[in-house]
Amino acid sequence: MLSFHLIMNRRLPIVCVLLCCYSFVMAQDNNSSTKTKVSGKAQDAVSNKPIEFASVVLLHRKDSSVAYGQYTETNGSFNFAAVAPGDYVLRITFLGYNKLEKGLHVNKGQPALAVGALKLQTGGKQLDAVEIKAEKPAFSMQIDRQVFDAGSIVTAEGGTGADILKNIPSVDVDIDDNVSLRGKSVTIYVDGKPSPFGDAKTALAMIPAATVDRIEVINNPSAKYEAQGGGGIINIILKKDKAIGYNVMVNGGLATRKQYNGSVNASLRMKKFNFFGNYYGHYGEQSGSGYSNRQNKIPDSTNTFFFTQANRSKNSDGGHGGRLGLDFYMDDHNTFTLSEGINYNNGYSQDDYLLNYLDAAQQSIRTGNRNNNSHYYNTNNNTAFNFRHTTNKENEELTAYVSYSNNKGENNSDYHTLYAKPGSGPEADPDQQTNLGLTHNQFWNLQSDYTTPVGDKGKLEAGVKTTFRNNNNDYDARLFNWDTQQFEKSNDLSNAFKYNENIYAGYANFSGALGNLGYQVGARVEQSQLKGYSFTRDTSVNNHYLNLFPSVFLKYNLPRNQDQSLVFNYSTRVDRPVFDQLLPYVNNSDPQNLRVGNPNLKPSITHKFEMNYSRYFPISRDFLNTGVYYSQANGDIDRISTLDSLTGVTTTMPANLATDQDWGANFTYQLHFYRWWDLTSNFNLEYSRLTGKGNFSNISNEYLSYGVQMNTNFRLPGNLSIQVQGHYRSPRVTPQGTFKAYNGADLGIRKELLKNKALAISVNISDLLNTQQYSSHYETDAFIQDYERKRTTRFLRINLRYRFGKMDPNLFNKKKKATEDPLEEDQMQPQQQGKQQPQQQGKEGEHRL
Repeated sequence: MLSFHLIMNRRLPIVCVLLCCYSFVMAQDNNSSTKTKVSGKAQDAVSNKPIEFASVVLLHRKDSSVAYGQYTETNGSFNFAAVAPGDYVLRITFLGYNKLEKGLHVNKGQPALAVGALKLQTGGKQLDAVEIKAEKPAFSMQIDRQVFDAGSIVTAEGGTGADILKNIPSVDVDIDDNVSLRGKSVTIYVDGKPSPFGDAKTALAMIPAATVDRIEVINNPSAKYEAQGGGGIINIILKKDKAIGYNVMVNGGLATRKQYNGSVNASLRMKKFNFFGNYYGHYGEQSGSGYSNRQNKIPDSTNTFFFTQANRSKNSDGGHGGRLGLDFYMDDHNTFTLSEGINYNNGYSQDDYLLNYLDAAQQSIRTGNRNNNSHYYNTNNNTAFNFRHTTNKENEELTAYVSYSNNKGENNSDYHTLYAKPGSGPEADPDQQTNLGLTHNQFWNLQSDYTTPVGDKGKLEAGVKTTFRNNNNDYDARLFNWDTQQFEKSNDLSNAFKYNENIYAGYANFSGALGNLGYQVGARVEQSQLKGYSFTRDTSVNNHYLNLFPSVFLKYNLPRNQDQSLVFNYSTRVDRPVFDQLLPYVNNSDPQNLRVGNPNLKPSITHKFEMNYSRYFPISRDFLNTGVYYSQANGDIDRISTLDSLTGVTTTMPANLATDQDWGANFTYQLHFYRWWDLTSNFNLEYSRLTGKGNFSNISNEYLSYGVQMNTNFRLPGNLSIQVQGHYRSPRVTPQGTFKAYNGADLGIRKELLKNKALAISVNISDLLNTQQYSSHYETDAFIQDYERKRTTRFLRINLRYRFGKMDPNLFNKKKKATEDPLEEDQMQPQQQGKQQPQQQGKEGEHRL
């Protein structure tokens, strides 16, 4: 074994080179004359009976990445119609049998390779095949994205989707679980489709971490994907299984500070039908505190020069829900999927504020006590239908997708404020306010995509998509009148608002190859119609936009080393104002810091360039990815705060403030010290410059920021895993100041027990050093303000996961033909392309959610 020093000396020149972008291989050689048909059959080693629906994958020997994948037929046969030359590992897995791995070499120009009948031993027996170690990598680069194995993130066990994303480089999750990618807004997908749960925060809260197979981060999406989200797309892939039989996973956990969670996930496959479903529940309590200190450069009417505010909060959140679905495999070419999900959430919060107004000598001239209490309840149901059609033509596919989501919510809140002057008691009767908010949101998504090969090396993708969003909001605010002893409606604070967003889109992509250069060019057209009306204020929003979003991807494989690649890509994105930003509301839950909407917001267009270099080291299994990027957002949407010089109240609202330019460099290295110890490090350096325009021409800010993330894993004997994750993000620029530095560390320990690791026990400590908090600094011509906020982030969490099931092709057969010959090798027919399952990139033996 090479010593650690020798390994590092050999890698040092590579680590020091920061060249360009991650791997993009859109153009692969589809010339059937240079590819090989690989066929065989899976059988029971004792009875020689065929094994139906066993998972068969071909892995690249150099890095264990999946090249091809499918399931065996009813007679146990499998057939890969077109395999490129190279070294592979053939892996066959099926529940109840030992994994079989056989080394294969496919020669150039070889028309066919028959591996014969491969005998699988029942659990516990040794295999007589050529065996190699090939574990699923925790991090890998694919065509246009970075892929992270969720199962390897020990620190997220027992948590939600947000806990997984906290471990992903370049992804920021703040203490309120709001998600951004490289500081920009992001769109959340689930299984390749827009999340049906509403905003990203809600979507992640409804996804248990145990149900996630992998996370795909797409910084620069092609024209195939919707253009919304300046930061890109995060695609959450859920676990699946389609083998005949049943599979059940039970998960439960508890944490300090009254945190509880549990879920049950199951699938049942019966020939042409696959039933899947899950149910989950969670409850948690949190506490927090905050402090702000503001200096007014211009005193208000009460001669206030300084203002301080301290608050404490308590809140609880609970919910439960589930999903049921059905796959119907009508024939070799047509598959239908129907699913229905229902979710319920409710919670309570209490906030107490202590307000203090001071003069120039920092002597108190007025104080206030503010108490806020609120209850919320919301429901979500979503229905999805998917259709997939393949043909006998290789790689030709047509899909159609329709989904409908219906969300209803109710929020009741009460505010009570009492002001006083030092030494003189209360100024007057307290301010009392009661509020009732009702929301009803509906979301339709209709989509169809078509893919077909063109010539020897080309591929054409085209599709259409339509989304309809209908949002209705009715907020009724009532103030208590001490003269009439009644609550009376406030027209200034109340608002009834209706908002519709309709988007019609179409795209086309063409990919091909010229020697070692692969390319993809495409364009997406989106017609947006945004209409809103405030019944209370008699104001309307009526905007129409037609936008073209081109994209270009180039990938060059270095001719002398196929383990290296160079990639360039360009695309355009859009940040459309969302419902909450356009809503002409006034949120006075914090009486000194009002928040309002802006019906005049316009979409912000972002141009993104990225260039990356990636290299894989076969001997050490290390991986390097490094690159540079540039983005420019015109009419960037951000929040701006202004001070009322008479009342001393700040008002914050979103606006198209400035042109936002970002220059950045990213470096990721996955280092294997030993087979049982690895370290993945990520470093991101970014220079940002904001240049105001129009009414905001006085805004100008620039800053150099960086972020570091380290993740180390120890796989010890006895199926014991230990993971430590740490991150640090330096201050980041805002239009009127900076977000202060942010850091934290998490620890996770997992022990797997019983046969096939059916039982897993994990212990996690989040925010190990209790350092995570939100801090900001604002500085304008009118005021200087520092703000800090801390919530409960350190938890000790214990989680149990138990899996059981049986995958047997004969489980539901009443009879088995006694005359069936399992060794009809010369009668095997090539499998039709439409019967092949998609390439499996997740772990075998998991279940569909």
